[in-house]
Amino acid sequence: MAKRMNPCKGASGRKRTLVKKAHELGDLPGFEVALFVRRRGRVTVYRSVDDESWWLVKADIDYAYPAPTNLLPHHFEKDLNRAD
Repeated sequence: MAKRMNPCKGASGRKRTLVKKAHELGDLPGFEVALFVRRRGRVTVYRSVDDESWWLVKADIDYAYPAPTNLLPHHFEKDLNRAD
């Protein structure tokens, strides 16, 4: 019988990996990284800049120039379907 995977079992490890990758990207010259992960109502925030005044507000992002690239799940689903 095939083993069933529990989708929540590896979630904390995936979150840890995501934060680690955000940290690595933030270490590169010219990058400032903010990462927000929400699961079951709890929010984890990572900022590569250790300054409380550097807190992204949606209004700041909306009016940024050049316009930000907004990535949503459907952008990645297209790539996954193309690979099949």
